This record gives sequence, structure tokens and C-alpha cells, in this order.
Amino acid sequence: MTFDDLRKLGYSELPDGSYSRPTTAAHPHNSAPLPNSISQPTPRETLEPPPQRKEKGRTRAIVCITRKSCHVLDLDNFAGGCKPLIDQLRYAKLIANDDPESIELQFVQEKVKTRLEEETIIDIRS
Repeated sequence: MTFDDLRKLGYSELPDGSYSRPTTAAHPHNSAPLPNSISQPTPRETLEPPPQRKEKGRTRAIVCITRKSCHVLDLDNFAGGCKPLIDQLRYAKLIANDDPESIELQFVQEKVKTRLEEETIIDIRS
């Protein structure tokens, strides 16, 4: 999408170089969809709310992700592929944050013989 395309859609350039579209009754939050944009799925509610924890100080959670599969991945591919999963744990408030001060991440892979045995296990310990 070019700057001319944005202008044709009613967007105007702001002093900081970004583009904005004036709010209207049809788009009160300035959220007009752009052509070819990918909409984000709505987040699902968790089955149970996470237990409320009394903060005594900063505790570091240990998150162990165990992948049981017929094919073992390179560790960097496995860890990189877990990013969306770790983000969802944070959005669901199962972990406070995903920075190294808040959690210790452990990645374990086990090779299984059949696809029926494949699974991913997430263990969160505080």
C-alpha cells in the first residue's frame, strides 16, 4: 500500500509522519479496515480463572514445555515456535510476564513412535 492509496482512503499525514483518518459515525474509533488487511481473532476466555496469588515479592515461575513427537526439532526452532504459546499464557494471566526476570523457560523434547502418542505438555510452577 502506498501513501497515495492511504490518501485515497481518506487518511491524512500527521506531523509525526504517521497517517490518521478522521472519526465518523461509521468508524468512531478510527478503525477503518485497510484493503488486504488480516483481522485478528478475538481472544477466547479461559475455562477457569487463574488462582489469585498473594504477592510476597517477585517470584520467578518455571515454565516447562514438553513436546512429544515422532520428529525432534532443532532447539532454536522448537523455542521460536513456542513464542505464541508463551504469549497466550501471559494473556491468560497464567504467568505474570514472559521476560527472563519473571519466568525460567525449559524446553524438553521426547521422541515417540506413533502420532497417537504426540502431545505438548505445559508445566507451570511458581
